[in-house]
Amino acid sequence: MITHRRRRRLSATALALATLSAAACSPSLSGSPARGTTSGSAGSTVSSTSAGAGGITTPPSGLPLTSSDSPGISTRPTAGSSTATSSAGDGSGIGADGIGDPYYPTAGNGGYQVDGYDLAITYDPETNDFSGTATITGSVTEAVDLRRFNFDLQPTLEASAVTVNGEAATVEHDGAELMVTPASPLAPESKLTIVVEYGGSPELIEGGTANLGDGGWYRTQSGGALALGEPFSASAWYPANEHPSDPATFAVTVTVPDGWDVISNGIEQQSNGGAPAGMTTSRWVQAEEIPTYLTTLYIDKFTTTTGTTSAGIPIVNAFAPVSDVARYEALSKDTGAIIDLLTTYLGEYPFDSVGGIYTGEAIPFALETATRPVYANWVDEDTVVHELAHQWFGDDVFVKTWSDICLNECFASYLPWIWFADTENRDLDAVWKAQMATVARDSQFWSSPLVDMGAGNEFSAVYTRGPLALHALRAEMGDDKFFQMLKGWIADNRGRNATFDEWAAYTSQVAGTDLTDFIDAWFRGTTVPAQEFRYPGNLGG
Repeated sequence: MITHRRRRRLSATALALATLSAAACSPSLSGSPARGTTSGSAGSTVSSTSAGAGGITTPPSGLPLTSSDSPGISTRPTAGSSTATSSAGDGSGIGADGIGDPYYPTAGNGGYQVDGYDLAITYDPETNDFSGTATITGSVTEAVDLRRFNFDLQPTLEASAVTVNGEAATVEHDGAELMVTPASPLAPESKLTIVVEYGGSPELIEGGTANLGDGGWYRTQSGGALALGEPFSASAWYPANEHPSDPATFAVTVTVPDGWDVISNGIEQQSNGGAPAGMTTSRWVQAEEIPTYLTTLYIDKFTTTTGTTSAGIPIVNAFAPVSDVARYEALSKDTGAIIDLLTTYLGEYPFDSVGGIYTGEAIPFALETATRPVYANWVDEDTVVHELAHQWFGDDVFVKTWSDICLNECFASYLPWIWFADTENRDLDAVWKAQMATVARDSQFWSSPLVDMGAGNEFSAVYTRGPLALHALRAEMGDDKFFQMLKGWIADNRGRNATFDEWAAYTSQVAGTDLTDFIDAWFRGTTVPAQEFRYPGNLGG
């Protein structure tokens, strides 16, 4: 099984990969998600797939969603399994086709862990022609010799060749499962270098962002492309162990025709170096480990602004070629101030860069892609604070399973309260009391718990009930211990997967008293908290 691992930074000597080319076509932003059957490359078979799930920040109430990008929830693309499988394997030497998350049984894979992804991509936005080479490093986690293992890769992309530690491997592509059989079994704990050459026409993963819409490869109004979605997007554009319990470093080198711009996570290390005539090459490196859903790629004819935070962290923002650029630029100007305030409460900013990608698109969610969140056309100040708060809660400390998503979303939804209390002197107790007066007797509001809420329900109550629960906890603990808990939780867990139970135990430890019943009432219950817990501290009356 995948174990908790402290974050490793990407080596400065990470490989710079050669790029390839391919041919195909693609849907528009509102086009059809990936489904159906495509022809396989030699030695591979490809069958039909569908689906995914996930969540993040949603538009303010009343804003329309795009109909074709919100088909509703469906199950993860699967190679036939409908029950959870353990990533620890069964002693057969065949890695499981799921990492062991009961919500999405075939998400991720077993038998190995990934340390780093290094991608080299050539892409033509005019035709959606995509080709790539993925160099994936890691190690074997199977207790016996590993004879076969899987990556998640959507069937719209075909693997033409795979090597494992320099030797050609046998490949079968069944749905969204790329099954790799190395030339010889791999010893437990041995190091891995897998190189996958692949190409095709990337598309959307239907339901890849749960009931909020699709994930994967969006096409923009201006003809560009955007990789985005939670939990499922990475497998739409590279072979991945697509689950947050296996974070890894990430680097991508992208070659596109002249006139197109590229931005991704982390720091740009190369611009237009060694590109063929008529092409431009850009390399981006994310040195700290992150889950695959936090990787992104934006290709368009965008503009940028740059700056630094007060701590000297570079800020890079990208703005789509749309009419609202001035509004987006105005929002982005608060980035440094937001990071400064969050650092006060949460501790050191965890990455080497920060910024945002303002797409101007009618996507029904925003996403906390590491270092550079992606925003839709309805973005506002609250959303920017929310996604930047995720750089600590979700991007620095990762959930172990999707049932614990409150560790990401509840906190990211509460931190804008703190921002507005600081910048606008809002009375948060008054805000809390007003909201409670509205929902206390609303049984539907309390019906979904904030923990283990069920697959497909992860991204609902965490945005509304979550902030109420955390402000109640703050009143119960008192400000000093509450903010000690926020900062200490991040400091003790950065770069690792954590569970809600671990957070609850830590919170009681910091409080100096057992808060189990209080936390259960506010976070696990399916009715309004009992009177003894309902109005804690100065929230009573």
